[in-house]
Amino acid sequence: MGEIYLIRHGQASFGSDNYDRLSELGTLQSQILASHLKSMGFKPNRLISGPLERHRATALAFQQV
Repeated sequence: MGEIYLIRHGQASFGSDNYDRLSELGTLQSQILASHLKSMGFKPNRLISGPLERHRATALAFQQV
């Protein structure tokens, strides 16, 4: 049986000129989550994200680890 993982994006840059961008903490959160999932042997068939920059950056972290 297949599984679906729903993951919220990392912390956005609240109070900055571009709220849609991940903050430094949000980037770190995304990298930590990606490393953790990969260490568990997680191999997704597909990654789907929302259209916003912070959505795509969070998903992209998985491909970069």
